[in-house]
Amino acid sequence: MPEVPEMEIYKNYLNQWVKGKEISEVKILRAKSINLELSEFSAKVQGKRIKEIRRRGKYLIFDFEEGDFLLTHMMLDGRLFLLKLDSETLKKTDSQKAENLQSVIMESSAEELKSIVKDLPGRASVIFALSDDLILFFCNLTLGYLHYLDQVNLDAKLQELGKDPLEPDFNNQDFAKLLKGKRGMIKPWLMNPKNISGVGNAYSNEALFSAGILPTRGVSTLDAAEKENLFDSLVRVIRDSIRLGGDMEEPFASWDDFTGGYNPYFKVYDRTGKPCLVCGEDIQKSEVGGRNAFFCPHCQK
Repeated sequence: MPEVPEMEIYKNYLNQWVKGKEISEVKILRAKSINLELSEFSAKVQGKRIKEIRRRGKYLIFDFEEGDFLLTHMMLDGRLFLLKLDSETLKKTDSQKAENLQSVIMESSAEELKSIVKDLPGRASVIFALSDDLILFFCNLTLGYLHYLDQVNLDAKLQELGKDPLEPDFNNQDFAKLLKGKRGMIKPWLMNPKNISGVGNAYSNEALFSAGILPTRGVSTLDAAEKENLFDSLVRVIRDSIRLGGDMEEPFASWDDFTGGYNPYFKVYDRTGKPCLVCGEDIQKSEVGGRNAFFCPHCQK
């Protein structure tokens, strides 16, 4: 599941390529991925110009110049893909001329698109045709979604979230206050979006390893130094992942060779049975809070 680093990378790419573009056409291939009737959603979105793309936790927020917003959550398998309309980005165009490529794409089924578009990361759920010959695909929104919201409903949705780990005003002291008086194990606490928004299985494992704390440790057992170290470790791991490309294997566009660059740098996540890069002992896996926890029994206490 995309977490803070992957969504931050998406946000940066979108602001580079999609910010300022107008949505000229909308195609909905999975009605359950949106929150309105197909015709109403298309009517509200079509013709809108994208002012900015923001991130909060695992959410991306598309701000429109005309007001209102699109809120998207990728959930487990959701992916974004940007296509530039030229013949080199498609698997096959037959005799279609470049000026007809948008029509070909917007009139194709999800199955047809998989055989037409190179590198498409799954089944298209929602498609936006944008100005300057760009097509933005929202793929695999089986659990994920794309919702059109006004300010009131957007604020209500975001109020459900805890602090974002990259918020400038969020620090060690704030983190310690959040932990004060809490019970339960630290890993599920980190992954609860009402506590910290945007941290999932991969980066909770990595942050706990970096801080030398077992995922099963009770929150109430952490001392002040451990809390400070855990916060610093969490922010450092997230920033390192953003700098190196995050964890997703699927590129944002056919030219994207940056996304996924952090994968070789995981210390414990998905490394069961492999030697710890610090002490050499085998990395272990157990179920904690219904999710897989990866840890080093020697380096983490």
